[in-house]
Amino acid sequence: MNTKRSLVSACPDSPGEAPFSRLEQIRGKALELFAERGFAEVGMRELALHLGIGTGSFYHHFENKEQLLFELIEELYEDLLDAVLLTDHGHGHGRLQALLRAHIALHEHRGLHFLIAEREYRCLSPQHQGQIQQMRRRYEDKLLARLLEAGATGPLPVLKATVQGVVAWLNNLSAWLDQSGLLPAQRWEVIGGIVLGSLSGALKQPTAAEDSATVVPLRVPGTGLRG
Repeated sequence: MNTKRSLVSACPDSPGEAPFSRLEQIRGKALELFAERGFAEVGMRELALHLGIGTGSFYHHFENKEQLLFELIEELYEDLLDAVLLTDHGHGHGRLQALLRAHIALHEHRGLHFLIAEREYRCLSPQHQGQIQQMRRRYEDKLLARLLEAGATGPLPVLKATVQGVVAWLNNLSAWLDQSGLLPAQRWEVIGGIVLGSLSGALKQPTAAEDSATVVPLRVPGTGLRG
């Protein structure tokens, strides 16, 4: 279970400070350090120093370093599942496109989350790995449902494997996107074309209305706003 919301309300660092803002700053700095150095290479003393807090204060916010990693990865999959709800409009090919667009757009705000989710997953405890796997399967099932709704045909095990491959590829885009120099508006044109091209053999051709679908923007992380 994600504990960051209860921790936000329970652990203010000073009487007049907004606890959510402070905790998000801590999480953001930890995310950057894990992405730069690698989770296993960061000791508790170095982590606390980088965060600008004492080791004792760290344990007021998180059970341990691994719990913090889990919450950061969990946050990504919560956003992906939110994207399913935010794109739950229209029908057929348009709904599939909307979810794929949302997944790609999430890299703008969660690029480092994607990076550590793929690279540092192995550092999670077996229990936390199971929870992340469950969330990922839920998302893959939702994407598979959109694929079927868009008219995909073929053996179900093959379609499931196809969705797993698409999700794995989309999740690993962060480093490539940084190097590509693509503007956010250009990302769908390139990446969406690749994904839809790979699915074209299983999909019927969309109607003009379905092909013009747009995506509802995701929340900008840490602000409560939509980006």
